[in-house]
Amino acid sequence: MMITKVKRLISKSVLYFMVIIVSLAITAPFVIMLSYSFRSSHDIFSLEIGLIPKNPTLSAYYNALFNYKFSGYGFIQWSMNSIVTCGIATFFAIFFAAMSGYAISRFKFTGKWILWFLIAFTQTIPWVIILVPYYITVSRLGLVNSLWTLGATYLAVFLPTSAWLFVGYFDTIPYEIEEAAKIDGCSTWQIFLRIILPLSITSISAIALVAFVTGWSDYLFASVFLKEARLWTLPLGLTSFRGEYMIQWAEIMAMSAIVTVPIVVLFIYLQRYLVDMMAGGVKQ
Repeated sequence: MMITKVKRLISKSVLYFMVIIVSLAITAPFVIMLSYSFRSSHDIFSLEIGLIPKNPTLSAYYNALFNYKFSGYGFIQWSMNSIVTCGIATFFAIFFAAMSGYAISRFKFTGKWILWFLIAFTQTIPWVIILVPYYITVSRLGLVNSLWTLGATYLAVFLPTSAWLFVGYFDTIPYEIEEAAKIDGCSTWQIFLRIILPLSITSISAIALVAFVTGWSDYLFASVFLKEARLWTLPLGLTSFRGEYMIQWAEIMAMSAIVTVPIVVLFIYLQRYLVDMMAGGVKQ
């Protein structure tokens, strides 16, 4: 009995130790980023390095937000491009994915499992594989250097993942609720719009966050399709702080913090819903 307790104690200690190590490895870059964002360029390159800045300043944030320009454009223009492009793509992806996920979860139709397999199969394919033929096609159509093209690309990327997550969540909603609504005379659309969607507000928010962040942090597709500074998104704008002779590290850290911290906070708040939905999707 005593040996069993000792083994359990050792196993728990090892588990907690591994959790602490992984947590430190994940949070360390964010802590360092925040620390360096409150320094000046002179302090960053000084030999007196510490986690807490000796002379904290907001100058890097001010410069990144208001002073810095590249070809006449800066943070406000790039953030608007990111918000509009990712926002519109996320809205339509969630709208169509919710309908697709509900149909797969609730209805029986020919080719249902083939459709589900194709949606799941897309999760295993890196999108970079199709980048070259996709770019050639878009270039021949004359659609390069357009935010609409980038938004349509994000929509195609968001849709399968969002549908996969919706199926896992809709499977957890008791079917008896819908049967009661049918007895009261509700049509399929009325059930979906008036019952299912209101019950799914939190999950819709979590799935929309996953889709939005995917586009918000994208550099690859944006760098391929956007050639002018006026069309850049935030990840492209961040790279412009790296000049030929100087890299503005303080401004890079400040701008990275502005872009990253709000998303991290939302993820922490919605993480339990994401875990539940992904677990449901895996069970399929």
